[in-house]
Amino acid sequence: HFTLRSDVPRTWLMRVAEKPPKPKRGVLCLTFDDRNFKGWESALPLFAKYGAHATFFTSGPIDNEAVKVLKKLSGAGHSIGLHGLRHRNADESIAKRGADRYYWEEIVPQQDAIKWAYIPCTSFAYPNCRRSDESDALFYRNGFLRVRGGVKGATPFDPKGEKQADRKPLVTNEAVFFPADELPRRRRLDTIIMGEAYHTDIDEILACVRRVAERKEVLTITSHNIAPNAKGISMKLEWLEKILALAQELALPVLGFDELPPVTK
Repeated sequence: HFTLRSDVPRTWLMRVAEKPPKPKRGVLCLTFDDRNFKGWESALPLFAKYGAHATFFTSGPIDNEAVKVLKKLSGAGHSIGLHGLRHRNADESIAKRGADRYYWEEIVPQQDAIKWAYIPCTSFAYPNCRRSDESDALFYRNGFLRVRGGVKGATPFDPKGEKQADRKPLVTNEAVFFPADELPRRRRLDTIIMGEAYHTDIDEILACVRRVAERKEVLTITSHNIAPNAKGISMKLEWLEKILALAQELALPVLGFDELPPVTK
């Protein structure tokens, strides 16, 4: 599990030891997955413009390319998390290979590499949002403070009806939100996904952001890359700016996982 060595820089020790205050407002968590390093790095000025932080969950090896960008993201105040070496579904892999083997093959190589790169990392995002109670317990037992799953059956608006013909508007789906004062008791945050592949309607997402601010709730949103006119499961740069601008207007904090109140159980 995670252990802090005596040679870890003092700034890291202070950051890990910080205990954010209990939120008095809602919280928006923006998360991004895989290895979209160029897009993530390019979006840094936009996040800085609005004083917002995200969490970047990295799959694949923590190699020189990854370390260079992740250090830059972390240095700018963003949170870094793991997303699995081979992007394997945790529930399936544990059922077939056992928890210990899954963890040793899929997580330990990333965990060791990011530790030796001196990059703070305390959270994990399940590939494809595939998880189980057993997998949650596995990650908590091995030192992860929070994990990210998915809200079952919740996808952004799909006018063609290809994803969910009978879906509820996200802003009315109670499973998408929870009260911000529950954060100290929430080790798993479940997410919705944005991208053209889901026919995302940015106005529906903005309605969710307004709800979070008005009701002092928490909303977690996931995408992959960040780019102008992004396709697939990626965040259009113009969408991101609209979200961040609205959050700033509403005085809604946009926080990385490492900035959330610690879990007190």
